[in-house]
Amino acid sequence: MITLEKPYSVRKSGIENEGISFGIKKDGLAHIFNVLRNQLYSNKILAVIREYSCNAYDAQVEAGNSDRQFEVTCPTFDDPSFKVRDFGSGLSPEGIAEVYAYYGESTKRQSNAFIGQLGLGSKSGFAYGDNFVIKSFYRGTLYTYNAYLDETKIGQILLMDEESTSENDGVEIVIPVKVRDISAFKENIANFFKHFKNKPIINNVEQIYLNVYWNDNGKILKGQGWHFLKCLNSWDKAPSLMVMGNVAYPMDGNSVDGLNSVFYNDFVVEFEIGELEVSASREALQFSATTQNAIKKRFKLIMGEVTQTISDKITNAKSLFEAKSIYNSLTSATGDFYRFQSHFKNLKWNNKDINNYSLVWNTIADKKVTVFEIAKSNRSDRINCRVVDSKTIHCYSSARLYIDDTNHKFMQRLAHYVYDQKNTGITKIYVVEFDDAQGKKDWLVDVGMDESELVYASSEKINKIEYPKDSSGVSADENPKHICSEFKLDLAANKSYYKVKSDQFKEAAFNLDLGGVYININRFYCKAEFDGDPECVIEAASFINLLTKCFQGFEIQFPEVACFKQESAEKAIKNPNWRSLKGYIKDYISENWTDGQSQKLVNYIEFRRFQKEFFHELRYLYCIKNISTIKDFCDLVDSFKLWHEVSVADEIISMFSRTQLLKTVTAGLTPTCCLTEEMKKIKSKYKILDAIDWFRSESAPITEKYLQLEEKSLTTAPIPQ
Repeated sequence: MITLEKPYSVRKSGIENEGISFGIKKDGLAHIFNVLRNQLYSNKILAVIREYSCNAYDAQVEAGNSDRQFEVTCPTFDDPSFKVRDFGSGLSPEGIAEVYAYYGESTKRQSNAFIGQLGLGSKSGFAYGDNFVIKSFYRGTLYTYNAYLDETKIGQILLMDEESTSENDGVEIVIPVKVRDISAFKENIANFFKHFKNKPIINNVEQIYLNVYWNDNGKILKGQGWHFLKCLNSWDKAPSLMVMGNVAYPMDGNSVDGLNSVFYNDFVVEFEIGELEVSASREALQFSATTQNAIKKRFKLIMGEVTQTISDKITNAKSLFEAKSIYNSLTSATGDFYRFQSHFKNLKWNNKDINNYSLVWNTIADKKVTVFEIAKSNRSDRINCRVVDSKTIHCYSSARLYIDDTNHKFMQRLAHYVYDQKNTGITKIYVVEFDDAQGKKDWLVDVGMDESELVYASSEKINKIEYPKDSSGVSADENPKHICSEFKLDLAANKSYYKVKSDQFKEAAFNLDLGGVYININRFYCKAEFDGDPECVIEAASFINLLTKCFQGFEIQFPEVACFKQESAEKAIKNPNWRSLKGYIKDYISENWTDGQSQKLVNYIEFRRFQKEFFHELRYLYCIKNISTIKDFCDLVDSFKLWHEVSVADEIISMFSRTQLLKTVTAGLTPTCCLTEEMKKIKSKYKILDAIDWFRSESAPITEKYLQLEEKSLTTAPIPQ
């Protein structure tokens, strides 16, 4: 990127002496480099991802193959390394020295085809750790360098290996990653590449995970290089983003003088490389006069496009209903175009004033008109049709209006749109039925519509909804379980798979006066009261599995669990003879658990914390257990475990935590000892442990032999006289 330099002038007034130039003394280099490494980036993980990915993109642009995807590898527990591999021209040993050894050196300042310009990003690996690896595939030779911080704190680049290779030219950066940061790398990778036009190949991240971040279904209005996102509510607004060179920079609207507030949030716009000035860290924009002028100029043009686009939508509407739906989006606080309402006055469609979003008719017309509303049930996936008593139809973008000419058989033609509303965007359908031709004529006059605007139900093809069937082949609306309100969980079955949700329950009848233990169910899901939300639900198969594990691991005895739908659950809540399942577990723990059981749980939580923080160190120490002190330490760690199957314990503790029962179980207890402190004692006793590479467990036998010799020398050394 071409650097934008501010013009300056120097005025001398009778001073002929030579000035003193600014510079950096050698003993100040370590301090300056430390500032560039540790204080430049606020998000060091994102900095590493951004800088090396942008360098990879630039390398391929320079080599003339910008259309090819570079590769990004997310760290995993098996291989905790973040990698970026480009397929540019690679770098010679001289090129490595020029690019990576000197701060401020950049080859990209002469063209806006490149993202980089500052000469800092190639060293960003030091912002995260003390070393990183550079692999340069250059003209048939692979050069492997280790960039590391030495005792001078200035850093060095050391050639580790040189070998022949048949791989394509390019550069690969390898960053060692702390185990606790693996999930943060995964999240930042998914979020950062959302705005890349040619997204890289991303290894070790599931596509379904990436799609959550890359989903573009929320666009409500778009043009060339810009789009507005739907804002669901006033507290869920996302900052506007300025995308330049594939990198998205958040914009503070208040930092741009006189900027229209419609651009403050949920807006994404692309700029050409070099149009905006960015900070040295490339985490944010510099809102200089140049940047502000570029933003205001671009946004003024976009505002013109927005006004024209919405005006065209109203003008080209096929009916008064559609035109009023657009008006609703401009005037309703939940409408797609609400932010633009101040830009539209005196709206018209077909020379008719548009000043409300309702179709209203009078009492006389109402006598011969029936309006039906097709919508999804609030309690199930079924689509219901009901008569609307009001003489008003509200128009909005997710609704449709039809006239019935099918003798009241329109459900098979229309209901599937609402059933599949995630794809169709339709949440409600109005169907108007007339008693005779005169009733239709009167209704059209009252609402202000013309015959040509009407859409008839018969114009849609028959597309009957196929509701899921249970294992016996009975349709959901025919299943007798759907008219019952009381069931029981079959804890003994503990199946991992059911064809339909209702198969996980057995019909039952309970005497509500006798009492017992119950759980509320909704649409054959269990309301588990997770995360403090009483409406949170979990599949019964998963819930039964959790309860079974609680029995196996924590020896919690479960009685027969009644499963009540809302009506019966409301009665049980008021009856003191009934206890919720959560209440039963809480009481059972209080009455039956010993302090020893709770202490085991607290110790296990300490073990998991320690294991995550010292994953590689612990694995290494387990390989040298012939040293008595280390064996004792490993045995101590093992004693903090609950089971050999760690995932089972974690799942149960997660349930305890999410149901707010963990505090009840562990109240007032602390771990028997701090494993971190015990680890420090081991390191203090054996100084060699501070010098080894924990990631290389194959070197453990050598370390063990050294420690054995050291212990032997200590025990056989003569006693000083």
